[in-house]
Amino acid sequence: MPRPRTPLSSYGRISVDAVEYVEGESRRRLVVVKTPEKRHGYWRARTRYRFPSGKLRQVERFDVSAAKAEAALRKALTSIQESTRSEVKRETRMQDLGARFLASKANRAPRTVEGYRDLIERVINPRIGDLAISEVTAERLQRLLDVIVEESGTGTAKNTRAVLSGIMGLAVRSDAMERNPVRDLAPIEGKRVGAKPVPLGDLPGILEAVSGDKQLRIQDMADLVEFIAGTGVRISEAIDLDGPDVGITAPAGIPTIGAVVTVRKSKTDAGVRRLTVPSSVAVMLAARPLGEGPLFPTPLGKRRDRNNTSADWQEARERLELGEYSFHSFRKTVATALDQAGLSARDIAEYLGHTDPHVTMRTYMSKTVGGSRAAEALDLAMHVRQV
Repeated sequence: MPRPRTPLSSYGRISVDAVEYVEGESRRRLVVVKTPEKRHGYWRARTRYRFPSGKLRQVERFDVSAAKAEAALRKALTSIQESTRSEVKRETRMQDLGARFLASKANRAPRTVEGYRDLIERVINPRIGDLAISEVTAERLQRLLDVIVEESGTGTAKNTRAVLSGIMGLAVRSDAMERNPVRDLAPIEGKRVGAKPVPLGDLPGILEAVSGDKQLRIQDMADLVEFIAGTGVRISEAIDLDGPDVGITAPAGIPTIGAVVTVRKSKTDAGVRRLTVPSSVAVMLAARPLGEGPLFPTPLGKRRDRNNTSADWQEARERLELGEYSFHSFRKTVATALDQAGLSARDIAEYLGHTDPHVTMRTYMSKTVGGSRAAEALDLAMHVRQV
């Protein structure tokens, strides 16, 4: 039976011999001393290392004792392995492969990469980050996803599966695996449960509770919640806004303040838009400092993190017993208010920054309307209790 080949980027058995040079006819030769106690030379430690190219080459080191020679050789082998560690091998750990995957996605949208990183660091690495690629089987991944479905729901499980597929695909393309094991996993079943919209009749009461909460005021969260409830923007869009993105207007002959907000960073191209906001939101914005920094910063003046901000809102709504309404709930409520006010589907899509399903509308219709009819309808929804 043939001897198995030495794996790439690894070495075989280390042999240590006493050696000395002897004079030959034309040159000195290195020979092994059969009786080490009588030697007059050095000790040699050697082995054969298989480089990523597949070639086997002998590596050896000399020193005055067997232990020192072997230590010198092992140190040299470590240096060789470190110089080739950028290669993806079967022994590569999942957390290292995940870091390489993130680096390969550097040209994606920052929020997309942030989502990948969050799943890798929060969900994948704590569970299988120390496994070698060769240890990642379909059975292990299936158990992992089953646990994620149980603990975090089908949405997180599906996103995790997508990231795992990308990570393991990188291993396949690097010849560290023959087949992507994610392809053999069972479909993730479960009805997708979206955000629960805030009933229009409950919206004024919720905003009143938010405005009067001392903790939300300390966190400078009350204005952010009012802004999202009055415009339906995504939380990521709101925290990406800067002061110069707001234009305050005071039309002649009209005693109210107006405001136009330019959303520059969004999930889709259709999301880049200008919004005329409800008058109450305009008054709130006019009272805020509109400097060069974030429009809704943290108490320390930094740009908010989406996950931390969502967690703060969850804590607040549970403390105030406001119901299971996420930031996206307000977005659905805005859509409902605009629909009941008689706005067309196109107007609503443009106000919310949705990608229009019709190619003509998506390509040729303006994405900067967000006009006064929408703002007036939202003012009514935010401040008039329905009976």
